[in-house]
Amino acid sequence: MSLHKTPSTEKLSSADSTARSSALFTAGTILSRVSGVLRESVVGAVFGAGTAMDAFVVAYRIPNLLRELIAEGALGSSFTQVYTATAERDEAAARRVLHDALKIVMWLGLAIVVAGIACAPWLVALMSRRGTAPDSLLFNSIAVRQTQILFPTIAIFALTSIITGALHKKGRFFLSAVSPAAFNLANISGALLLTPLLAAAASPEMAAWLGDAGITGLSIGVLIGAALQMWFASLGLKGERISAKADARASQHQRILPWTPEIRKIAVMMMPMVIAASAGQVNVIVNTNFATSLEPGAVTWLNFAFRFLQLPIGMFGVAISAAVLPALTRAIARAGRKVDATASMEITNALELVTWLLVPSFAFLYVAASDVITLFYEAGRFTARDTAATAIALQAYSFGLVSYGLLKVLNSYYYATERTRYAMWVGIASIGMNYFANELLVTKFGHRGLALTTSATLTGNAILLMVGMTRDKVSVNWPETFRSIGLLIFATVCAVLIQRELNLNISHVVGKKTSALLSILAHASIVGALFATAVMVRMRMGPRQFLNAALGFRNRRGLREKSH
Repeated sequence: MSLHKTPSTEKLSSADSTARSSALFTAGTILSRVSGVLRESVVGAVFGAGTAMDAFVVAYRIPNLLRELIAEGALGSSFTQVYTATAERDEAAARRVLHDALKIVMWLGLAIVVAGIACAPWLVALMSRRGTAPDSLLFNSIAVRQTQILFPTIAIFALTSIITGALHKKGRFFLSAVSPAAFNLANISGALLLTPLLAAAASPEMAAWLGDAGITGLSIGVLIGAALQMWFASLGLKGERISAKADARASQHQRILPWTPEIRKIAVMMMPMVIAASAGQVNVIVNTNFATSLEPGAVTWLNFAFRFLQLPIGMFGVAISAAVLPALTRAIARAGRKVDATASMEITNALELVTWLLVPSFAFLYVAASDVITLFYEAGRFTARDTAATAIALQAYSFGLVSYGLLKVLNSYYYATERTRYAMWVGIASIGMNYFANELLVTKFGHRGLALTTSATLTGNAILLMVGMTRDKVSVNWPETFRSIGLLIFATVCAVLIQRELNLNISHVVGKKTSALLSILAHASIVGALFATAVMVRMRMGPRQFLNAALGFRNRRGLREKSH
């Protein structure tokens, strides 16, 4: 892809700036995601994969759908765009936007929580197909009560998304990325400390009302964790929030629901993306329905596999999309609402960067899925059978890994260009494809079919969103793009073939966990060496230059600039 030079006033190239911001986000995300994997490992060992855990997953997924639909998706990105654009004109006005957004989200979040608690039985019925299965009554009892306990998290996470958007505009990516670690640690504490405490202390009447007293300890840990995450993230805006309150007192924006022009713009931008994201959530509901119709444990297998898939997505896809949105917004605002050479450079650099980071992740997960699940999840009540089933799901999900990461970046592009309606129609189109693919694949392949359908839907969405960019005439150097794709394909094929020849199953000598760890290290070394070589070829640099660039960002040229 051809890149145009940024103005001389820019200290760093677009690619380097995005990479630095992404690196900060990734550093924090690594801590958060590793703690997330630890959380899932502890939860799996304590509860296993059965009726109680399946019910908890459904209960957690209901408010989490709204969290992903509104808080972490449409609301957070729309706020970031408006907040950044306002700050380009007036910092005081931007602080008022922050104050007003927090106030209106607090009240609306409270209303949603009350409605969600009241409607929990109907929401659970919508999400599940347990039917006349022997455990259906117990499943519904647990799921309804845990949904009611967990629903306040939607309001907490909505407020957190506003705080996170302000942190991203300020360039404080590490703090926003590392704050979920507090959430994960609270979850772990809930499983290890509160679960046995409640299971022992609950009376028979209380246990019957809760459905499962032990799993309630985990739900309370989730609630505490959500509050800790919000508090931790807010530390980065302490001075900003004080200034925002002072500005608000000095202005006319002191209403309970401050419906200002900026808040209206956030809402207008949100609506198409809420509809687009709701299509994705409809797909989740459909998938959950299909999963609950399968054998006990299927919901948990799919959930654990998808959670692990989110590790590289959080480290790379979310990190790069979070870094590129403010940069794209500024570039487009300075160009008079047009996608000029600078904006083209921002988005193309981000797309290539996320691709080069996630393709190696796919090559690793596709082959090493079983070892990964064995190492991180197989313990306690999570058996070898659960490991095998979860690994099958992870391998099927891995086919959608790159597309999932591209979608994160592409959504940032459509927010920055304010073309959210196109993304809405793409999301709606995915509903039909997802449903019919499930009808075809689930009967034949079971839970693996559900994972494959998800991968296919993600890929279709990413392709349609990239096609939609052609309307804006984004500058693309196709010869360089095809060269990059060719290198990736060659490295991927080599990595998969070499890994499949590797056999380090020495569990009879060193134990199952140690054998899995050694195998993972071997797979990672193969993938790392092959793709590091491919990057050096792509960037036309030697090992020493590559090492310097990777460790210190001493190379001030981006990935593409090195190709010229």
